[in-house]
Amino acid sequence: MNRLAARLGWSRDGGRLALVGYLPAGYPTADEHTACVRAAFEAGVDAMEIALPNPPLPLDGPLIQAAAAQGATHVDGARHALELAARGRVHPDQAVIALAYRTAFDELGAEGLLETCVAADVDAVLMPQHTMQEQIEMAHRTRAAGLEQVLFIYLEEDLPRLAASGLPDPVVYVQSADLQTGGGFDPAKARERLGELRDALVDPGATVLVGFGLKGPAEVETLVGTSADGVVVGTAMVEAAGGGPDAVRDLAAAIQPALPKPALHRG
Repeated sequence: MNRLAARLGWSRDGGRLALVGYLPAGYPTADEHTACVRAAFEAGVDAMEIALPNPPLPLDGPLIQAAAAQGATHVDGARHALELAARGRVHPDQAVIALAYRTAFDELGAEGLLETCVAADVDAVLMPQHTMQEQIEMAHRTRAAGLEQVLFIYLEEDLPRLAASGLPDPVVYVQSADLQTGGGFDPAKARERLGELRDALVDPGATVLVGFGLKGPAEVETLVGTSADGVVVGTAMVEAAGGGPDAVRDLAAAIQPALPKPALHRG
């Protein structure tokens, strides 16, 4: 089984939300990046999402844009960028997700991206700038390569496309609200989007991750009684990484007590 799928399944079966962290490749420096990833994994993070170098995007808030620009100066190509993160694993079942925006994807090509991920010992691909149809089509190639495709959804009109895809046991990343990374978290809006997604999905095996605006245990706790299977903490982890590995470890450790789900919602 794919490492990410197995780790998410383990977390779900254990009655807890999976915790996914985020860092731009190479940030703060090459060595510190690996150390920060290792610190996150040591503190119980289940997977790390690593953004390949890309021009600044409106979707990303100013903190992430600055960190991505800094990190890009410390990496030598996509494989090196991902290997820095993969070296941070402390247990063989911890997963790494390659985040490829459109520019990074176009530079590598579909096969090049998959080959790079396999060579770097990465487990999954996330392509948030691609349409849902493009992501679904890519998912078949991704799984054929032994990797997992994390499907990013933010448009309500994409729900029928996802539901009709026939892709078994999809991993879906739902944007909690219409905002930049680092914005405020709206629990009501997040629950609304989760409900819409679960209503549309016919596959009970789907794994749903929620991101955008989740900064710490207070926000995460609002999701433990929902149908979410995991949370993505981005801007807060990038901010912590600026303070070094210990700050990353402290953030991840602080979130851990908020992850267990009530027995009623255990899957």
